[in-house]
Amino acid sequence: MDTTKEIYSIAEARARHEISAALSAALPPDTDPSLVRIEYPPKQIEGDYVVPCFLLAKFLKQSPPAVATNLANTIKPGGLIQRVVAVGPYLNIFLDPAMFSALTLSEIYKSKDKFGKSKLGVKQRVMVEYFSPNTNKPLTVGHVRNIALGQSISKLMKFCGYKVIQSTLYNNRGIAIAKAMLGYEKWGNNETPKTAGMKPDHFVGSFYVKFSQEANNNPALSAEAQSMLVAWEKGDDKVTKLWQKLMGWVHEGFVQTLTKLGVGSFDEEYLESDFYQSGKEIVEKGIKKGVFIKDKDGVIVAPLEKYGLTDKIVLRPDQTSLYITQDLYLAYLKDKFNLNKSIYVVGSEQDLYLKQLFKILELLGFKNADSYYHLSYGMIRLPSGKIKSREGLIKGTGADELIAELEDMAKAEVLKRTPELSDAEAQTRAEKIARAALKFYILMVGPTTTMVFDPRESLSLTGKTGPYIQYVIARINSIFAKASVRPTSRVDFSLLQTPSELTLVKALSQLPHIISDSVKEYDPSKLANYLYELAKSFSAFYEQVPIVSAGKKERKARLLLIHSVRTVLSNGLGLLGIDVLEKM
Repeated sequence: MDTTKEIYSIAEARARHEISAALSAALPPDTDPSLVRIEYPPKQIEGDYVVPCFLLAKFLKQSPPAVATNLANTIKPGGLIQRVVAVGPYLNIFLDPAMFSALTLSEIYKSKDKFGKSKLGVKQRVMVEYFSPNTNKPLTVGHVRNIALGQSISKLMKFCGYKVIQSTLYNNRGIAIAKAMLGYEKWGNNETPKTAGMKPDHFVGSFYVKFSQEANNNPALSAEAQSMLVAWEKGDDKVTKLWQKLMGWVHEGFVQTLTKLGVGSFDEEYLESDFYQSGKEIVEKGIKKGVFIKDKDGVIVAPLEKYGLTDKIVLRPDQTSLYITQDLYLAYLKDKFNLNKSIYVVGSEQDLYLKQLFKILELLGFKNADSYYHLSYGMIRLPSGKIKSREGLIKGTGADELIAELEDMAKAEVLKRTPELSDAEAQTRAEKIARAALKFYILMVGPTTTMVFDPRESLSLTGKTGPYIQYVIARINSIFAKASVRPTSRVDFSLLQTPSELTLVKALSQLPHIISDSVKEYDPSKLANYLYELAKSFSAFYEQVPIVSAGKKERKARLLLIHSVRTVLSNGLGLLGIDVLEKM
């Protein structure tokens, strides 16, 4: 990924170009361009752009305020540059508002939902692996964070021109799966999810929990589960059919949850059961190359201490596979796509493990070893605390339970506001609002930050939430319905001159840069927080400036402005995997 390439809107690109040209003309010819920084000013500083003069001061052997003053006296207004003011060590640059508004709003009007789209990743192939659950139990709120991150990064990268392959790995074998199978065999009584009235993955998970409870009093059960695992690995017909039945149910249940979260099918679905043995071949090659060694107990180890990592066991003495054994082969399967980047969306508790895996792949000579990236994310908790225990999920922490709770609360609020809606329509709105609440609350926090998800707060229509942004879009829709007119780009841009109007124009112009930064840093929170600030700026504008009741020319200009806000908010939510509602 080219992290040096900057993406800007037409208005921003032109403004920066003119400012750079003016500074170049005012500075000595041998000035290093890297000393010139054109930045967005902090909220307390006036101006459209600011140039800090600290680095230039060292080069010019002057004080920063003196440099700013000299530049302000030298640079003459022209083009987009309306005036230049020195404020202490900063050079504040003010742009012609009508010209800048015309460039910004015309581009949005013409580009529509493509505004912010770029070729940042053109000809780059990226695989984003996310979701990747164990198939012995239902999903938790932790999985929701993984899904929200993986889906939004995939959408953002596609929007920036990358060829994105979304993949997932189903960890569908191993001792935990055998425990669920044995639990069903002993206590399932040939029931099905349908006869039990349970969601399929919850049905299977209940037997994993039952097994764990019974094993506390009967240690022999663990040996039985191990025997069942051995029988499965040997291809025992009865055990294989039982495994296929239970895994089919789990997959069915997972698909139902993914659908609730607005996630469709993956481009590549990897099954641990298909290749867990194949990693052994890579281990054998690694032994021959000296990457792995066999210790006195027959354990095969990757010695990694000299690379600042702990040694890693890659194969047990009895030749049974570990997670890393299969991950070596999974990397081989991924390499067939000739990827420029392979992104693993995995929780921070696996930071060390993935460093070990990536170093081993490098030592093995994988051709794309330098392309692996761990998108690490912090844990997510609910106000009640922990998510799970050996006895199963803590009440309220299951993904399905949380989604249902949010939908119920959203539906109650929808019917309270619009009691005339049919139950079906209220439910549809509630589902979209709940999805917005869940995803936005997660995505507005930087991925590495450990967070607490507050269900009630996430649904607020007045805070930093997805439903608040949905509400702002719906409010703009209602303005257009009241005005009974379509927006046009043929307006008098000089009429957009109030501070709240110009604040909106300035924010709108920054979307392409925000999107590209979100991609470069693998951080959707940059876009999420931008959307909130834009929505908040619209609310301030709406309270201060008349729209429908304004004069004809002012109304046309302001309708184009709020049309642009709607376009950007709608597009931004879509990139976060969140639905827009025409009405709230």
